[in-house]
Formats: sequence, C-alpha cells, structure tokens
Amino acid sequence: MIVGAAWAGLRADAFLFHELPAVSRTRIRQKVQAGEAFLNGHRFSTSTRLRAGDRIRIEWRGTPDQGACPDLEILYEDGYLMAVNKPAGIATHPMGRRQAGTVVQFARRRLEARIRASLERGDRSFYPTVVNRLDVQTSGIVILALTRGVHKEMQAMAAARRVRREYLVLVEGLIREDEGLIDLPIGFDRSSRVRLKMACRPDGKESRTRYEVAERFAAHTLARVFPETGRQHQIRVHFAAIGHPVAGDLLYKDELRFLADQEQARSPASLAGAPRPAGRHGLHARRVIFTHPATGAELSIEAGVPGDFAAMVEAARAE
Repeated sequence: MIVGAAWAGLRADAFLFHELPAVSRTRIRQKVQAGEAFLNGHRFSTSTRLRAGDRIRIEWRGTPDQGACPDLEILYEDGYLMAVNKPAGIATHPMGRRQAGTVVQFARRRLEARIRASLERGDRSFYPTVVNRLDVQTSGIVILALTRGVHKEMQAMAAARRVRREYLVLVEGLIREDEGLIDLPIGFDRSSRVRLKMACRPDGKESRTRYEVAERFAAHTLARVFPETGRQHQIRVHFAAIGHPVAGDLLYKDELRFLADQEQARSPASLAGAPRPAGRHGLHARRVIFTHPATGAELSIEAGVPGDFAAMVEAARAE
C-alpha cells in the first residue's frame, strides 16, 4: 500500500483501518506490534504519522480475515447519522473471537467511498462511530454517528438523558406489578469469573429502569422497558436482580452453566465447525427517540420485532 498525499499526517493505524475495511482495528494493531507490518521496509508503531509516498507491507499467513459483513437493514440514514437493525448473533464492533462481520464493519464498507473522498479533500471529521452498543445476543437499533462532531453531540444528549429508548423484554417468571421502576446502582461483579459481568451493588453507578407489563404467560412475562440510564447490561442485570432473568440469558441466571457453554464453544469440535444451537436473549431494542443534532427535528426510529424473538414469545404463550 502506498500512502497518497491526502493521507499525509494520518496515524498509521487510522490509515490501515480505512484501507482494510474488513479487518478489525485489533488485528491491525496485533500485526504491527508483532512486527508483521513494515513501513518503508522497517517496523513501526501504530501511532507513526505517515508521509506521502510511504509504503506499507503486511505479512499475512494465509489470507486476511475478511469475514462476511452482514447485509443489515438500514432504518435511517442521512449525512449525519445511520441507524441499522442488528440481528441477534451479530456483534456491534470487533471483540474477542468476533473480529469480522460486525455492524461497524458493515457501515465502513457501505460508506467506504465517502470516507475516502473526505480524506482526499483533507477532511478527517467524517468517521463513522457507534453511538450505542447492543450485546451480541440482543437485537434492535444501533445508531452510528457519521462525523466526530455528531458523535460528540449524541454522547452529550445520552448523558443528559435526552435520548428515549424502548426495549421489548421476555423474562422468566411472572411479574406481579403492571408497571414499576427498578432503581438499583450497578457496578462490576467482583466475585464473578466473567470479566465484564455486572451486578447491583450499593457503591455502583446510579441505574434506573422503568417497565410496563405487556403480557403474562404461564412461566414468562413480556414487558416494555424504558431505561433511564445506560449502564452496561443494565436491563439484564436489573431484571435478574428482582428475580426475573431475561429469557435465554445464562450469564445472569446461572454463571456456571454460562461458563460451561463458553468452554464448549472453544472446544476443538466447535472450532472445527460442528453445529451448535443458536441462542439469543429475549431482548430487543425497538424504538429510539431524540432530537436530530444537526436539523433540530424530533427523530423516532423503530425496528420491527425479528422472527427469532417472536418465536420465543410464541413458545412462551404456548406453554
């Protein structure tokens, strides 16, 4: 790869991030740090500033990790924002063993021509970035800001609680109250073997989840949920804390079973492609309402209920 004049002054990792849209930033960084990438024949760091005419070569054992970027449903798109309907099973961004086929990579591929054109004009503000994240096994609306300025404004609106969100959740057991507010602070679960697991704890951050029961079944409850804060795993943690874990969510129902399931996923048979049951959480991000940061108009984005979530509800109804 030869660095053109429009790319001069850009960090090496940012250049590679745009030149290799299907390779995750993590893998690019690993290649550079492992000495498997060369700038003008020499090793370099990800923070190196490039000059016009520089040549970068990366050594690949086999082929680059292209991965199949999913063809996602676009719910909204203009010059400032994009909203997609993420299915369960697709990661929002590269992480762990999921280094390809993410929402971020879908957006980068779709907008690749515009990203390149902006950089060639010397405009580096056009940089599609995720505004909200959904867990892999949760479906629904993911919003991406297309410029750094819009991303900053969206983050400020979320912090000021000016972004209204609605989820559908299927939980285990029967919630007796027709509506309620779960007001329990959330922090990291220090007793868990899972690094990212959260828990309700007195010294955690303020966390509030409002809900309305939509339907009760024999052993499950379907509810509309309106989180007033945006903590990691908030809905999952809060409903597990009141004795109603989200359907399909092993981590907050039975951590030992969750760890056993993860171990099975890492087994040689699984890695070799042996089929494993597809799972999802009974959680769907259905609606987001906020003021458009550029136009000032109220924007309401809605994602229809996916078939696998509807099937979970129907199975609960048929119990």
